Amino acid sequence: MSTWDWIGIGLIAVLVIVTGVIAIWLVVKVIRHYRMVMRPDVPVAAKITFFASIAYAIFPLDLLPDPVLIDDIAVLVGALAYLGHVAKKLKDPDAELTAPGQPLKQSPSAGTRR
Repeated sequence: MSTWDWIGIGLIAVLVIVTGVIAIWLVVKVIRHYRMVMRPDVPVAAKITFFASIAYAIFPLDLLPDPVLIDDIAVLVGALAYLGHVAKKLKDPDAELTAPGQPLKQSPSAGTRR
């Protein structure tokens, strides 16, 4: 085998290892977000996003071939980012949840200091 073959094998091995580490990190994040998603004050859209992203990651048909799970990781990262946005809205007691993409509606007392 030539030097270029070994370099190619090494790059593929590094890519697979990095992808595996990211996949393990995502599994931990998904498990942690499950509790938040099951709260009754979480919007239905967030629940659908969470479960649809998990179904996409598990489903055998993907947008890209699966040597490194890039599309699955992208879908899960996008869903977790959206859930993080929803979680920030839920932590603000003075803000009302609105449709995605719309600004938060603030209560009259939100701008006053106590």
